[in-house]
Amino acid sequence: MERASLGTLLISVAFLAMLACSIALVAGFFGTLHPAFDSFSHFRVHLAVLMALCALPLLATTFRLQAAVALLFAVAAFATTSGSLSFSRLWPVEAAYEAKNEDRAIYKLLQMNLRYDNPTPKKVLSLIGRTNPDVITLDEVSAMWATELGYISSAYPYRILCPYPNGIFGVALLSRRPFAAGTEARCERRGAMATATVDFGGIDVDVAAIHLSWPWPREQYWQIGELTEPLSALGETAIMAGDCNAAPWSAAVRRVAALGGLTVMP
Repeated sequence: MERASLGTLLISVAFLAMLACSIALVAGFFGTLHPAFDSFSHFRVHLAVLMALCALPLLATTFRLQAAVALLFAVAAFATTSGSLSFSRLWPVEAAYEAKNEDRAIYKLLQMNLRYDNPTPKKVLSLIGRTNPDVITLDEVSAMWATELGYISSAYPYRILCPYPNGIFGVALLSRRPFAAGTEARCERRGAMATATVDFGGIDVDVAAIHLSWPWPREQYWQIGELTEPLSALGETAIMAGDCNAAPWSAAVRRVAALGGLTVMP
């Protein structure tokens, strides 16, 4: 009797957990309705895997139909993230895009979240020296980093640092290439975004560095609203890099891309 009761309890717990995961997953697909729903979308992979794990043992119970539907939903939800995830390596890698050599000039952009209290800033400077990028976009540029970045001012004389009010979470944009004549680099509200028009061998390109706050209930949703005007002002050939503190498939990232007329890079 005790074994039967325990088994029934475990089945009930698994079913309720599966149901809770499904509700959270569904909510994540309606992030455009309210930022609270979008907060669930950032955990889509976790929720899909957890729901599938709860559904598998239920296939051998009277809940087999519900479990089968849940499994299909979990696979479908996971599939919506596949274009943004890479499973080819199981360790951290640097995101990179190698342009095809078609006898044209090739320029490099390096994007980094520096970590405001990074204990090894010289490793960052070493990485910049090794990769030798033409443009660098940076997040979490604290007062400490403002000093460290001063050491490479001769290599990257064209720059703009946008401090956050707390002195921790600012952004920066550094460039070997000159800023376009007649233009000025700009800092947006609360150091959330820096923009500059960079002259790449006679071709002017708007480059932007962005760093958003955390999702709802934090101020990410309202922060994107504050950036509507500068995002909409970006040129057709603009490049934006940064840390949105949001999953690539989230409504928040889609909103930023739509405002700036941008295409999200996988």
